[in-house]
Amino acid sequence: MASFSIPLTGLNADSVALNTIANDLSNMSTTAFKAQTTNFADLFYQQIGTTGSGDPIQVGAGTQVANTETNFSTGTPNSTGVDSDVALQGNGFFVVSGGGNQFLTRAGNFQTDSNGNLITSNGLSVMGYPATNGVVNTNATLTPINIPIGKSEAPSATANFGMTAVLDSSAAAGSSISGYAPVFDSLGNQYQATVTYTKTGTNQWSYNITLPDTLSANTSTAGGMTTIDYNFGSNGGTLATVDPGTNLTITGPNASAISTTITAPNVTSNESISTYATSLQNALTAAGITATVTASATGQLQISGAGISTSGSVIQDPVGSSNASGTLNFNASGNLITPATNVGGITFSGLSDGAAPMNMTWDLFSTNGTGNVTQVDQASAISNYTGDGYASGTYEGFSIGSDGTVTATFSNGQKLNVGQLALGNVANLQGLEGMGDGDYATSLASGTATVGTSGSAGLGTMEGGALEGSNVNISQEFSDLIVAQRAFEANAKSVTTFDTVTQDTINMVH
Repeated sequence: MASFSIPLTGLNADSVALNTIANDLSNMSTTAFKAQTTNFADLFYQQIGTTGSGDPIQVGAGTQVANTETNFSTGTPNSTGVDSDVALQGNGFFVVSGGGNQFLTRAGNFQTDSNGNLITSNGLSVMGYPATNGVVNTNATLTPINIPIGKSEAPSATANFGMTAVLDSSAAAGSSISGYAPVFDSLGNQYQATVTYTKTGTNQWSYNITLPDTLSANTSTAGGMTTIDYNFGSNGGTLATVDPGTNLTITGPNASAISTTITAPNVTSNESISTYATSLQNALTAAGITATVTASATGQLQISGAGISTSGSVIQDPVGSSNASGTLNFNASGNLITPATNVGGITFSGLSDGAAPMNMTWDLFSTNGTGNVTQVDQASAISNYTGDGYASGTYEGFSIGSDGTVTATFSNGQKLNVGQLALGNVANLQGLEGMGDGDYATSLASGTATVGTSGSAGLGTMEGGALEGSNVNISQEFSDLIVAQRAFEANAKSVTTFDTVTQDTINMVH
């Protein structure tokens, strides 16, 4: 009987509405959850006659669930401070993959697995564009984002170095000043490239670039003999360190028993230990220190004599190319006129750690063409030392930028882009199929997902260290709950009413 079937359709539809509201309320704290609304539509109509004017007389058959509509508006971002969390603001979805299938999600509560892969809370791979040597290729095929956890970044040799120098135009000829720029070799060892400016004439200075390289040593004293065990360049090498100011000093009594100290001469590149021993013996003799210097084939330098002591390190001067020295000419305004460009091909070889020869360019000019070295009538000063190389470093953490770029940070202060999160969107959001865990699958109704980067093609932006909150409006849900409750009760009342009428009808027959 229609009297029963019509309110039953209402009860069924109201049950769906109550379930939808309950689901919304239960997901108020779910990351990036999107609230839903159940909409009704009337069923078919039966025509039972017409009016005198010919208008149809129709009786409805009840109601049905027309659709469950999802509200895809953006939820409020909540800061978490967790590197792997990211909130999406605006249109689009994160692209994730698992089991050969691609899905979309707004839930950015990501984490890393044991291999450093960025994954969702249910184990799907977070997809993005790969990066090579820190450069993201947005034309490449999407790949899982991998974080270099536990890995090291290889060192990079310095290719360019520079400094800001203001030279005193009134300085006397022969006056000099030195600046020290940090540079790195191919093994990541750091040095200080020393640039010495010497006044040679009016509006003219010479420059000389050196690269002190400290050799490591083990020193022992026994039986009146000091043994210094060095590894010279020609006998193999040990790791070099930056120590341009602590040259080896030797102290001992002279013929008059007066304590005398000398600074040992520097070692030239690949100088043999026997040659250096002769040089050091000559320096001791010239100072009147009574001591004997001998050298062994294994790299031991022995200084014997009463009361001999040493401190500091032997300094080796790597050999510089011809471009390591030259002349700077300035015009009447103090601007550098020659060289007119940066000085390239500055090469240092014979490094004690066995690194490849350094090949650098001295940046005399900034990118806008302004000279970094000028001459004015004031005391000379040097500042703003720069160099683009770096030592090796270990992974420390990562961050996600507003454009989705994933950047790893290393202990050497360097940052490396390892990928960029991809975003996807579809033409018909209501056609997406909810899969649970915040994931959606595309369908024929939604259309195929269009994939791009943050900020392109109407896609939103991202906020690292935050999560998008649920967009459930509790006030609206409670209002809808009351309406759905009243509608359910009204349809239930219709059933009981029709039941009473039916019983009265049956009683009349009997």
